Amino acid sequence: MVSIIIPNYNHASFLEKRLDSIFNQSYQNFEVIILDDASTDNSLSILNYYKDHPKVSHFIVNEKNSGSPFKQWKKGLSLAQGDYIWIAESDDFCDLNFLESQLESLKHKYMSVAKTIVFSKGKKHKELTHPAFIEGYNVVLENTQILYCPVLNVSATLFRNIDKKKLLGANFAEFRIIGDRVFYHEFFHNKKLTYNGETQSYFRQEDKNLSNLNAKDLNYLESYFKEHVQFINLASDKDKSLITYRKSYITRFFNRVRHRVSRKNKFSFQFLKLYIYYRLQLVSPF
Repeated sequence: MVSIIIPNYNHASFLEKRLDSIFNQSYQNFEVIILDDASTDNSLSILNYYKDHPKVSHFIVNEKNSGSPFKQWKKGLSLAQGDYIWIAESDDFCDLNFLESQLESLKHKYMSVAKTIVFSKGKKHKELTHPAFIEGYNVVLENTQILYCPVLNVSATLFRNIDKKKLLGANFAEFRIIGDRVFYHEFFHNKKLTYNGETQSYFRQEDKNLSNLNAKDLNYLESYFKEHVQFINLASDKDKSLITYRKSYITRFFNRVRHRVSRKNKFSFQFLKLYIYYRLQLVSPF
């Protein structure tokens, strides 16, 4: 059985297309876990149609917004009873053979990642290249890939259910921006991943692409950088072999922020403090 987790927040405009692409799958042995994070649009008027659907095992609406989609991921993962997991983000969609094809692809692997097409404003764009597969379609996530988020859209993935005890101690839900990167590292480090070109997932980028930093303000960029520092420190503390990559990792993401800060903000006291924080991290044993 597959557990399908649908975390939603204010995606009413996209929900019908997403839900149609789930409930009409050619493979039908699945449960659906619907999680709404206190949406303020008319999401619930759409979701309520599915509240009593026989495939829906959990229908949970938060009274207050959690502040992080990754807290919803963790909640869904804790409830999932299937052998396999699909986190189907509420503004994406996919081919109707997605599950059938992904299950076939997943044999002897921990995660299968479908061909991913960027989609916005009603038009399909180029295929998204997931960093995990730059050098091949069957890979093991190793230390050398720590500099990259291996998979850029979780909706494209199907993976084996994870250890619930390990989930309790996981850190990814503590992150607001880069929780997906932390999640992949915590649960798929040294695991086998495969690319599946026989089905497609469509990644909507109209309003959510957190990795697009060009339009972000300094407050966001500061949080983004500090989350990366938090992540590499946690990872290095658990796996001492990662210490080798720590300084290059921190420098990589500080430079990513520095190149996106406006000229005016580069002379601000806030950016000066951020620069000092960055320099201290380079000499800190963490």
